[in-house]
Amino acid sequence: MAMKLVLFVSVMVAALALPIAKGTNVVVQVGPSFVPCSINGSIGVNVTATPAFPNARVQLQCGAVVVATTTTNASGVFTFSLNLTQVLLSPGVGLSNCNLVVTTPLSTCNPTLPPVGVLTSSIVFVRTDVLGVRVVLIFRAAGFRYIPPT
Repeated sequence: MAMKLVLFVSVMVAALALPIAKGTNVVVQVGPSFVPCSINGSIGVNVTATPAFPNARVQLQCGAVVVATTTTNASGVFTFSLNLTQVLLSPGVGLSNCNLVVTTPLSTCNPTLPPVGVLTSSIVFVRTDVLGVRVVLIFRAAGFRYIPPT
């Protein structure tokens, strides 16, 4: 919970500290991030030795709202890039309560893994880039972990 508060405050401070002129485009970018084919989400010391989760459906969920969906590539890597208004204009939604959720069953990448449950990760603020009239708030996955069905 404290990490989400820090994330929220960081994003708000960054957004308020930048003079955003009319016509400036504020973009939220998540990734590139790696989804491991692993029950504990661990990628270990040598990421090349960790099996990837290719073609996995990944959702950016803020609260109970699915803000965006994408699919990992053959190397298990994905990225999101969306306009900040897509996140902030949804009722009760803000960056402070966003998570990444892999909805494709783990057994898809390895039949010995559970067929139910999801991998989930919070997002971590990395930095703000200003590119002309475009402000990019960059986040990454904090690390995926398995959540069994309830």
